[in-house]
Amino acid sequence: MLIVMLVLLTTTALAVFAIHATTTEVRAAGYDRMSAQAQEIGESGLAAAHTWVDVFGPDALSDAMAASTRVVGNSYNLPQPFEPPLAANRQGYRLYASDFERVVNATSGGATAGLELEGADLGGANRLYRPELVVDVYDNHQYTGVLAGYRSDGNSELRFLGATYTARGRLRLTDATGTPSDSTDGLRGTHDSASDARARGVSGPF
Repeated sequence: MLIVMLVLLTTTALAVFAIHATTTEVRAAGYDRMSAQAQEIGESGLAAAHTWVDVFGPDALSDAMAASTRVVGNSYNLPQPFEPPLAANRQGYRLYASDFERVVNATSGGATAGLELEGADLGGANRLYRPELVVDVYDNHQYTGVLAGYRSDGNSELRFLGATYTARGRLRLTDATGTPSDSTDGLRGTHDSASDARARGVSGPF
């Protein structure tokens, strides 16, 4: 009888351990999937920002940065982490997901007007997380480049625009209605996923 009890206890312990290990593996796989999705959002933001500049031109970005009232810093409604705000004398411009709709419309003749990129979700009807994206453009610098066949003394009219692009991709936990969880409910930051991507882009000549 004692041996039977020991066998039953051992079997039960192994079953409990197996259930716990399986639960941990499933949870880890879910977090790994979230991390990969957030990274994809951030890297896609960089590609979308560079496409925006290709479609509308470096001069459009330069003019937008000069006239922008969009604050680049830690003042928008997305989870941390962020960098300090730019200095008062520095130019910055923020691209939202809605700005990339203009790229789609400009390259498709408006066939996809009304496309809600920012409201897109992951997981279809079983969605739990909502993707959000902003791309900050700053550290802009215009300079005269040298091209084969053109002047090399710096007096050429061909200009290049260098800038730093930082894309901030987020996956935010949503409630039953699909609305991102409020920062006061204790869930934000614990279950959200964040991934930033940065690149130095040079556009031109223009």
